[in-house]
Amino acid sequence: MPEVPALDTADIVVVGGGIVGLCTAYELRKRGFDVVIVEQRFFAFGATGRNSGSLWLQVRRSGAELELARRGLARYAAYEEELGPSFEFRRAGGLFYYENGAQRAVLEEYVADRRNAGLDVSLLTPREAAKHSSVLPDSALGAVYCADDAQIDPQAFARGLGAACLRRGVRVYENTAVLGTLRRNGGTKGVRTVRGEIHAGGIVWATGAWSVALQSEGIDLPITTSRVGQLVTQPVTHAPGAVVHGPRGVSGCGALTDLPSYTPDVFAPPAPPGGDGFGYDDTLAQNAEGALLIGNSIDGTGSLNPHISMSATHAMVETTLERASGLGELGVTGLWAGLVGHTRDHLPIVDYIDGIFVNTGHAYGIATGPACGEILAQMIVDEPVPLRASLAAERPSLHAPDTGDDRTW
Repeated sequence: MPEVPALDTADIVVVGGGIVGLCTAYELRKRGFDVVIVEQRFFAFGATGRNSGSLWLQVRRSGAELELARRGLARYAAYEEELGPSFEFRRAGGLFYYENGAQRAVLEEYVADRRNAGLDVSLLTPREAAKHSSVLPDSALGAVYCADDAQIDPQAFARGLGAACLRRGVRVYENTAVLGTLRRNGGTKGVRTVRGEIHAGGIVWATGAWSVALQSEGIDLPITTSRVGQLVTQPVTHAPGAVVHGPRGVSGCGALTDLPSYTPDVFAPPAPPGGDGFGYDDTLAQNAEGALLIGNSIDGTGSLNPHISMSATHAMVETTLERASGLGELGVTGLWAGLVGHTRDHLPIVDYIDGIFVNTGHAYGIATGPACGEILAQMIVDEPVPLRASLAAERPSLHAPDTGDDRTW
């Protein structure tokens, strides 16, 4: 029986068309590799296209977490120069507001800690904070402003970077699910897809939450999946300003939850009916059209179900209306959830495991994706790799006893 021709042949096949996969493919192509991208749906179908694009630096833990976010921000500036105005990159800073004196006391320590980390932060009055965002809730009694925070349009970025990959000769197969890897003579030789085999000397797995599928290959990554939800409204007339974080749920704020003065009850999340295992990261942002992006609910631990729950919807609506009842007049134009794969130390895994290059576990992929795409490309060509030990699959922090960190992701 004649051998069926391969669908394609390349130096490297990248599995995943989200921000991590696209950045990795782009960086590999810049280094001269013949690259193919395989995506089960289309660019930014998953978590990349289901978030506000907020680039938070102020809430990131000192060390590798903050360093990755800084490197990611620098890569966006470089991409803006390389790609031109193909995506919205707004450097208007970020506001973390408080609603009572107990929260302010913790945020005063937070400001000192963030300054020690080298961030440009200051504690503002409500009037001063309102100059940075016209959608700051009336309940805000003041806010921490960080000039280093920023925002992108993640869908526009994925489209722009995908187009740049195509212009540079990267071949893309959308609506093409990968069924498994091809292994011959003890090594990997490519991937098997629903449309045929793609032969490649190297495989990059960058599929976010769907990286748990590598278990069928005998690769059991220490990642957990969660569903992160947002609510999207009609546009408001105010121009977009700083991204905003509130005090009612700080599941994504390691720099805050690590402080000696932090106690969970002071920053308690909403408690919706049936909310067992429910987390909340209290954020508010606007896109370029002025629509509000409200969230983030965090639930569905261990699931690959992308459908947002009624508990999550209830939490976002009620929390918003309690603070800004006027927003109740706005129509809801979107209600979405992105599936996120994350690790217990909140850092991604960028490593070579059993014949496969893995770039996954990004709880904050919008911030870390560009940095880790470059890092993996550097690893493949044997360039000096920053933070390599901090991103290794066998790092001690992934396998240490539970520290009691109450962050959801």
